[in-house]
Amino acid sequence: MDLEQFKVDISKCISHLQDDLSQIRTGRATPELVEDVLVNAYDTSSPLKNLASISAIDAKSINIQPWDKSILENISKAISAANLGFSPITEGDRVIVKIPDLTEERRKEYVKVMKERIEDGRVAVRQVRQKYMKELDEIQKEGFSEDEADRLRDEIEKIVKETNNSIETIREEKEKDLLTI
Repeated sequence: MDLEQFKVDISKCISHLQDDLSQIRTGRATPELVEDVLVNAYDTSSPLKNLASISAIDAKSINIQPWDKSILENISKAISAANLGFSPITEGDRVIVKIPDLTEERRKEYVKVMKERIEDGRVAVRQVRQKYMKELDEIQKEGFSEDEADRLRDEIEKIVKETNNSIETIREEKEKDLLTI
């Protein structure tokens, strides 16, 4: 059994969780809020990040500079259709997205969504743990040393505990971020 591969799989769970959480608004403008919006351009749907340069102008505005000016209208329509609560403004050769202030009710909704995604992250960690424990049981049946198997189990449990602690830290930071006005 490969402990290094286990660590890689666990770190993938954490980075996926962080990607998920980066898409939950905190009231500040960040490119992550719109970069995955699907835009119909050239007879296909593509994520906005593949069609334009996206940057935060200030804490409440995102600047979208398409590489091809002919898709400006498509970008504006896609952002409106994504139901993110943003109203894009086409201004010359770019699209400006103003981020509205979050209401208290909306902040609490985002906290609920965030907690669901945190739980999904914990489930993913448990699934990875379970997969490797099962693998360890199988190789132990084939004659793998019991002492070595116990050592690996302890190591896996230690890594899972550390991972769960870091997930909890991520949750606390994101919740504080969401509830801060």
